[in-house]
Amino acid sequence: MRVVPLFPYDRQLGFDMFVIDLAPGALSESSPHEPGVIEHVIVISGRLELAIDGEWHSLAAGEAMRFQADRPHAYRNAGSQTVRIHDLIHYPQS
Repeated sequence: MRVVPLFPYDRQLGFDMFVIDLAPGALSESSPHEPGVIEHVIVISGRLELAIDGEWHSLAAGEAMRFQADRPHAYRNAGSQTVRIHDLIHYPQS
């Protein structure tokens, strides 16, 4: 998995954004973030499998999903080509 910051964390706006590439067969599991964190995942190319609380969802290029990231989640590429996504992570204001 390759993760490149697209927009670094901005305290005033409360988010950061990454470009993530997953090679064929790659699986990345994420521990829950802090309460109130929301992720917005947009598939740029390929097909992404995204698990939220153990339930898998399949997203094609051009599709997106927003979810509460304060629960276990995972990203998987079961295809034969690299998957590229944009992942915007929004943190609650304290």
